[in-house]
Amino acid sequence: MRRLFCFLFLFPVFQKSQAHTWLNWNAQKDTSEISEVDQQLLRGRLKTLLKKQGVRDSLNTSNIETLPLVSITQMLKGQIAGLYVQEATGEPGAPKNMILRGLGSPVFETKDAVNVQPTVYINGIPIARDNNFTYSIQQYQFNRIGPATDNFAGLDLSVVESIEVIKDPIVLAKLGPLAANGAIWILTKPGKEGKREISFDAYVGLATKPAVTPVNAQYENLFRSTFYNKYGTASDRLNYPGYLSDSTNINYYGPANWNEEYYKVTPIYGGNLGIRGGGDRANFAFMGGYMKNASSADKTNIERYNALFNVNMAPFKWFNFGTTVNASRSLRDRNRSLRDRFGEAAYVPDLSIPISPNKEMYGQYLDIYKRALDNNSVNMLNLLVNLDLYLLPNLKFNTNLGIDYSEGSRQAFFPGSLMETNNYMSGYFGFNERLTFNNSLNYNFTLQQQHKFNFILGSNYTQDLYRYHYARAYDGPNDFIKVNVVDGDPNSGDYLKPIGGLYVNRWTNREDFRLHSFFLSGMYSWKDKLDVNAVLRYDGSSTMQPDSRWLMTPAFSAKYHLINPEEHAVMDNLNIKASWARIGKPIFTSKYAVGPNYTADLNWGSEKSLVSYNGFAVASRPYSEGWVGYDIKWPYTDHTEIMLDGSMLDKRLNFAIAAYQKKDVNQLANMPIPAEYGYSGQIVNGMTVQNRGIDLDLNINVLSNPEGLQWNTALNLNWNQNKLTALPNDKQELKINNRLLRVGEAVDKFWLYENEGIYNTETDIPVRNGQKLQFDGVDFAAGDPIWKDQNGDFKIDDKDRVLKGNAMPKLVGGFNNQFKFKGFDLNMQWYFAVGQKALNQRASTKYDFINTENTNSLDGIREVFHWQQDVDITKYPTYNPWSPIVSYRVDQDLFLENASFLKLRALSVGYDLAQLNSIKDKMKTIRRAYVYLSGTNLLTISKFSGTDPELIDFNGYYTGYGLPMSPIVTMGIKLDL
Repeated sequence: MRRLFCFLFLFPVFQKSQAHTWLNWNAQKDTSEISEVDQQLLRGRLKTLLKKQGVRDSLNTSNIETLPLVSITQMLKGQIAGLYVQEATGEPGAPKNMILRGLGSPVFETKDAVNVQPTVYINGIPIARDNNFTYSIQQYQFNRIGPATDNFAGLDLSVVESIEVIKDPIVLAKLGPLAANGAIWILTKPGKEGKREISFDAYVGLATKPAVTPVNAQYENLFRSTFYNKYGTASDRLNYPGYLSDSTNINYYGPANWNEEYYKVTPIYGGNLGIRGGGDRANFAFMGGYMKNASSADKTNIERYNALFNVNMAPFKWFNFGTTVNASRSLRDRNRSLRDRFGEAAYVPDLSIPISPNKEMYGQYLDIYKRALDNNSVNMLNLLVNLDLYLLPNLKFNTNLGIDYSEGSRQAFFPGSLMETNNYMSGYFGFNERLTFNNSLNYNFTLQQQHKFNFILGSNYTQDLYRYHYARAYDGPNDFIKVNVVDGDPNSGDYLKPIGGLYVNRWTNREDFRLHSFFLSGMYSWKDKLDVNAVLRYDGSSTMQPDSRWLMTPAFSAKYHLINPEEHAVMDNLNIKASWARIGKPIFTSKYAVGPNYTADLNWGSEKSLVSYNGFAVASRPYSEGWVGYDIKWPYTDHTEIMLDGSMLDKRLNFAIAAYQKKDVNQLANMPIPAEYGYSGQIVNGMTVQNRGIDLDLNINVLSNPEGLQWNTALNLNWNQNKLTALPNDKQELKINNRLLRVGEAVDKFWLYENEGIYNTETDIPVRNGQKLQFDGVDFAAGDPIWKDQNGDFKIDDKDRVLKGNAMPKLVGGFNNQFKFKGFDLNMQWYFAVGQKALNQRASTKYDFINTENTNSLDGIREVFHWQQDVDITKYPTYNPWSPIVSYRVDQDLFLENASFLKLRALSVGYDLAQLNSIKDKMKTIRRAYVYLSGTNLLTISKFSGTDPELIDFNGYYTGYGLPMSPIVTMGIKLDL
C-alpha cells in the first residue's frame, strides 16, 4: 500500500492517450507538427487505429448501451465470434468465466477456470487476475474465500470508448505471455478536442420474479413412497424422516409458499455524468457514476461507485503525455444459501430437518438471519502514465508506467441460532497489486514510395504481488461480538486472544510474480498489396526454475490484398492473411521455482487448513499438492490462423472467416507415482491440448436509406473442437478425481457408465460359473441399474466407464438485428450454444436421498429453493436407493442431458427526442436526447430439464444452486449536450 500511495502522490491524475501506440506498426511522425496519428488519439478515434492492426473483433457498444449489465463478461456475451461466456448464476457480481477459442487445459476444479481465461487490458494495463493460492486452505471450494466478486465488474460501460477481442496471433505475440489465452482490449473515453461536451444517462428498472412450482412435504412423501413401498425394509420405514412422516405438521404439509418470500420484484437503477473538452494541445475527461443491480432471488444485489479522470497534453511538437485514473468501489449482498454458509465455516450440520417450505416459517428463519453479518467490498484502481518523445523525424520513444490494484474484504458472522448454537465469524482482506513498466523505440522509413518498413525495439516489465489475511473462529461467548478484535501487546503471548475469550485461527500468505521481456518487431509493406510482420520475444519469469527461466519465442504473419476497391466492380476489398505465433504461458505460483521444497502443509483427508501440530508451526513436504522436482520448463502455446476477410456491394456486406489452431504445449500435470512415496503425484511437463475451429463474422446493411428504414444484421459463429494430444511420460490416460483424460479425446468429456435399464428381478442378473455380475466386488441385485460391460470381463468397474458428451459447446454464436426509422430504433439480440452436455447432479442428489442425507457431506443440505418441481421425475427409472452400488450415482449417462439453448437475450426500443423539429429549433445545444425501454433474459428455448441451461457450473455439472437470471425491464434516458 505504501508503494501505491507513493505512486498516486508522485504522478498527477491524467490520462494515457496512447496505451496502444506501441502496437501501432504504421505510426508516422513528423516533428515539425502534431501528426494525424496524434490528432486522432487526442480526438479519441482509437478504434480506427486498432483496426489497422487487423483486429476485427470489435464490440458494437450501441447494441448493449441500453442494457443493465454489470461486468465486462456480460457485455461481451454473444457479441464476438470465438468468445464463450459461462454465467453459472444470475447472482449480481458473482464471478463468471470467459473462454476464447476453446479450453487450453482441463477444467475440473474452480481454480482451473482462472487459468484458461483471456487477459483483460484497460488502457493497455493488464488487469491482475485472482491468484489461486487461497484454495489451498479451503475444505469446500464452492466459492473463493473473501468477497468472491467478479474481477471484471469494476468497469462501467458508460466510460468505455471501445472493446476489442484480440485473437490475431501476431498481436498476441506483441502483448506477450500474459495474453497467451487471448486478450480483451478496452479503451476508456479520452478527452475531446473542440466544444465541451456534457453527457448524462440514467435508468430505472425491475428484476421480475421467475415462474416456479413450489411443493411441500406431501409431494416429497409421494415421491419417496414409491421407493419405500418397492424396496424399503421394516427398519428403513422406522427410520423414515420425521418431517415427512407426520402429515399433520403444517410447517411441512401446509402451504408451500416459500417462493413469495424468496423471490421479490426488485428495483434496479443507475446513472452517470461526464464532461469532456479541450483544444488541439490538451484535453480532458471526467466521468462518475453509480449503479445498483439486483436479482429477484434471495435479496442479492451489487452496488458500484465509479469514476474516471484523464488529461492528454502535447505541450511541444516533440513531446506528448497523458494519464488516466479509473477507480471503483463495489459492495455486494450475497446469497443466503445453507451450502455457501456452511462451506465458508467448513462445518457440516445436522441434516435431518430441512427448512420449512412455509412462508411464515421461512420468514422466521430470515428474521434470525438478520442478526448475521456478511459485508463484501471490493476497491479497484487502474492508473497509467504515458510519455512520447519524438527524437528524429522517423524515430519515436515511448515509455509508460501502469498500476492495477484491487483489494477485497469480507466480514462474516453467523449467530449461534443459525449454527446449532455454535456461532461463527471470519474476516478476510486480500489484494492484487500489479505494476507494469514498458519502453519502446519505434523507427520507420520508406524506400521508393513502394517499400515501407517499421521496426520496434521494446521491453516490458510486470511485477505482481498477491496477498491475503484470513481469520475464522467458532463458539464465541455471545452473538453480540460480530467482528474479531484482538487485544494486547503484539509481543505478548495473548496477542491472538480477542476480547471475550474467543480463540481465532489465522492464515496469511503472499505470492510474487515478476515477468521481464524484450522484443523486436518488424513490418514490411509493399505497394499496399503485401504486409509482412515478424516478432521475436525473450521472456523471463521469476516463477520458473533457474535453468529454464528464459524463453525465446518467434511470431510472423503475411497479409495479401487480393482485391482493391478500384480493381473490382462488386468486391470492395478482399484480403487473405496467415499468422503463426509461439507465446510462453506464465505460471503464477512460485512453488515450482526452487524445485523440492517444504511448506506449512499438514493436510489430511478433506481437511485442507492444518498448518500446525499441537499449536506449533511445522514445515513438511507438499504431499497433497505433489512432488516438485527439477527440470520444469516453460509451457507455451502455438497460435495458427488463416483468415479471409473483405467487403462488397459498396461495403454493405462485410465478412471474415478464420480457421485457427491453438496448441497449448508442455503444460504441467500431477502424474501418479507409487503410493509409498506419500505424494499425491509428481508435477512434470508434457501435457498438450489442441483446439481447432472456425470463426465467422457476417455484417449486412440490408436496408440503408438514411431518410427511411434502415436494417443492419450481424451474425457471429464459432465452431471449436478440443483434443488432448499428449500426456507426460508418454502416458495415454490420467485419472483426476471423477474425470479421465485420454490422449486423442476431448478434455471436457464426462467419464460415465452407460445405462441400459434395470434388473427387475434376480433372474435378470447375469451369472457366470455360479457367480453373479459384480460392481467393484459387490453383487448386483434386483432394483440395480444395468451398466454396460464395455470390455466383456464380467465385472463392472472403472474400465467400463466411457468418455461421453462435452461440457463445452461445439457451436456458439450471436445474431443481432438493428432497425432504424428516423429517430426510432429497435434492437434484438439472440444468443445460442449448441452441442454441449450437462450432468444433472441436482436430479442425482434428489434420487440418491438415502446416501446424501446420511453421509457427512454438504451435498445432503436441502435448501429452501429445493422445495420446487425442478426435476423431471418422469424420466428416471425406479432403482433401489439403498443399494450398496449407489444406483443413482451421478457418473452415469442416465443424468447426461442436452444443454443446447437459444435465448432472446435482449430487446430494446428507443427514440431520439433531439430529432423533433421543436427541440432542434429551440434547444440547439442538445445533440442527443435518447429515451428507451429494454428487456433482458426474455426467452429461453431448450430441451434441458433444469431451470436454465446456462446455470451450469464450469465443469459441466448442474447443481441447481445458480440463482435464476431474472428477466429485467428497464427504461432510461441518455442526454448529450
